[in-house]
Amino acid sequence: MNGVAEKQDGYARKLRDALILGESYTLMDLAKLMDCDVTAISRKGVLTRRNSDFQILLVTLEKDTYSVQNYEDHLDGSLLVWSGQNSQKAAEKKLQDGTHDTFVLIQKARKQPYIYYGRAVPLRMQINWEPGKPSHVIFDLPEWAAIHSFAEKKIITSDEVQTVSPSYGKIVVPEKTESKLLMNVRTAQTQYRKDVISFWHSQCAVTGVDDTDWLIASHIKPWRESTNEERVDPRNSLLLTPNFDKLFDRGIISFSPKTGNIILPEQQSKQMWSNFNRLHIDDTIKLREVPDGVGDFLSYHNQYVYNFKPNDSLSDDDIVESLLIKSLA
Repeated sequence: MNGVAEKQDGYARKLRDALILGESYTLMDLAKLMDCDVTAISRKGVLTRRNSDFQILLVTLEKDTYSVQNYEDHLDGSLLVWSGQNSQKAAEKKLQDGTHDTFVLIQKARKQPYIYYGRAVPLRMQINWEPGKPSHVIFDLPEWAAIHSFAEKKIITSDEVQTVSPSYGKIVVPEKTESKLLMNVRTAQTQYRKDVISFWHSQCAVTGVDDTDWLIASHIKPWRESTNEERVDPRNSLLLTPNFDKLFDRGIISFSPKTGNIILPEQQSKQMWSNFNRLHIDDTIKLREVPDGVGDFLSYHNQYVYNFKPNDSLSDDDIVESLLIKSLA
């Protein structure tokens, strides 16, 4: 991992070298590492020091009556969905700026030990600066993944890619995995595209465009967050024209798991509203059908992708405008 600790000497490097993945820590342990009194970090969910290069997230998975409302932390393998603080928003600013390493310690329930899960990399963020409403961030935990056998999260090998039966019933998932990415991903994606084209009857799931050279086989639940089974499952797909694929992939739009109706941003700038109109995108658009099994993946997209911003510098307005420019070129 190429984080702040690898670039400069500071507290982030000290914590990286001292904390051991999978080991349990108390607040007293953390206070010693931070060179502060334990009272300074008690009853806090985010620990840091002024003018430092780190922040520590203390996450409790099972909430109780003492937990703050709207906190919905969730761990799935090496993927962490984290709810930010209701009032203090300093952690979100650090994540946006990329100036600090973020260390994660997780306890299953209150009064249980905190286990160190390594440093976290934000994948998508839903930042809410309004007091009383927490932000939500989806993190990858690459250091934790590296020491655990998340076989279902790894890349399937070229000789293990299975052809999915036309019935799309049981999908054979390889047990053995490896990380020779380029060839393996290309092989898996080639087979996936063939299955997706067949699944959607060689037509865009929205527009009905039937020139498959124009269409993109888009994962509903992102590849990086999917199991091996989900990565090759055509039910985890929409076959889309480039405009719809880009907007859907970035979470600017989504679709109802039940009706297939398009879900548009509730708050749109004047620029986005105008460009949506010029792209002929409005609330009358819907999927041509919602085949069995697709709705579950759309529910994931609604909850964890739609209205989240990918961790880059592009704004939603920029994306929509760039699509308009390309469509008019």
